Amino acid sequence: MIKGLTLISVSFACFLSASFFQERAGAQTAQTSSSEQKSGPDIGSPEAEILRRAEIRHSEDAHKEMVERADETSQIGGELLTTFKKSRTLGRDDLKKLERMEKLARKIRGGAGGSDDEVPLDNPPAQLEAAITRLAELSETLKKSVQKTSRLVISASVINNSNELIEIIRLIRSLQKP
Repeated sequence: MIKGLTLISVSFACFLSASFFQERAGAQTAQTSSSEQKSGPDIGSPEAEILRRAEIRHSEDAHKEMVERADETSQIGGELLTTFKKSRTLGRDDLKKLERMEKLARKIRGGAGGSDDEVPLDNPPAQLEAAITRLAELSETLKKSVQKTSRLVISASVINNSNELIEIIRLIRSLQKP
């Protein structure tokens, strides 16, 4: 009888310890889920966080480069206008500046999400002086629109201004040739 009683006691003790551990595990699960609700959703692994931050940094750097390109384009446009007003012609250095300006405008257009489509000019200037004046104005307009645009936005005005600037540069080259 003592053996039977001992067996029952041991079985009861095992039952109590099993139910104790099961109850304890349930409390920990409830505690974990309530702390997850307080902290919000899981933000991901540290590797994913590092990659996301690198993407953001790259995007910010690309936008900064686009703003710098627009600044340089505006500066070149002003220089070309000043040089033309003095000499009434474009020299070899000015043609190189035009080439640089076209490359910058293409990079700006590409960075803004535009493509290499040729867009005809509305009301193209017939004289070189008017074309260079319009070039300087467009380069300044492009600079302002790039500065206003966020890195998160694809701007149609930036693309249109870039396209028009590229077409004006082509027009100036054709007007410059004797």
